[in-house]
Amino acid sequence: MTRAPRVRRSPEEARRTILDAALRLFANAGPDAVGLKEVAKEAVVSHALVTHYFGTYDALVEAAFGEHTRRVRAETIARIVELSSGGPRAWIQHASVQLNRPLYGRLIAWALLSGRMDQDDFFPRRDQGFRKVADVIEMRLAFDKKVLSREDIEFLMLLSLTALMGYAVGGKALWAGLGKNASAERDAWFHERLASAVETLSGLAPPDRPKTRAKAKKKRA
Repeated sequence: MTRAPRVRRSPEEARRTILDAALRLFANAGPDAVGLKEVAKEAVVSHALVTHYFGTYDALVEAAFGEHTRRVRAETIARIVELSSGGPRAWIQHASVQLNRPLYGRLIAWALLSGRMDQDDFFPRRDQGFRKVADVIEMRLAFDKKVLSREDIEFLMLLSLTALMGYAVGGKALWAGLGKNASAERDAWFHERLASAVETLSGLAPPDRPKTRAKAKKKRA
């Protein structure tokens, strides 16, 4: 039998292959249910190669978390700069989709339970990705000739993301505490109300938005 030719990859390609494999596994099972050997098998590389590039398992998980975050940020920035992006409402809808993916919840849980979230060298502090998104929002608003201070942009980002993250993690329990069952309709209701609140606080609501809500109320009555 002839052996298949060995695939030669650059260090960047090998590293990306390993990270892609790790993210696939984490999306299905979470970091706590996976190890270096499983990642190596999924990536079709040796265990030694994974160790060579990442050292420890925690370092691999953090690198995968960082890679996932950078990909999501790139998608988010692309959405913000689109001429037909729809403003805060569309941005919040996009963020809610990203944060509700099982992969994100499992990575956040790992960061919290492992204590990495509180450490000064954790990648969000090095990367400062939210600052980059705020920069793009500021530029987009200037392009649209809309005025919003940097302080207000950062506050509304924090408000939106903490609300979305909290809802993604604990929405079912919160609804249960209100004596109700979580559902797709209630999820949509929450995201709609959050988007409306951000539009109102920012002063960026489309002129016809209040009329649309008024018509809906009249129709229900």
